[in-house]
Amino acid sequence: MDNLLVSELQHKAVVGIDGSEVGIVHNIMMHAESGTLEQLVVDPHGRFSSQSVGFETTDDDRLLVPISCIQDIRDHIIISE
Repeated sequence: MDNLLVSELQHKAVVGIDGSEVGIVHNIMMHAESGTLEQLVVDPHGRFSSQSVGFETTDDDRLLVPISCIQDIRDHIIISE
């Protein structure tokens, strides 16, 4: 994956590898000491509620998508679920 600015990821659409809309990136979590990206914080869309997917969630039901799930980043972020 090429280098990206974190600001380029905020508010980007997140879709599954099958093309289904997962949601929109709300924020990004990083490891405080190393600066390594750890998770995308995603506002879920439609069927992707906190009860319907295997991702952990925040207290306000946003999805925590591990960076390891990212398959590709283009006009949107493609993840494996």
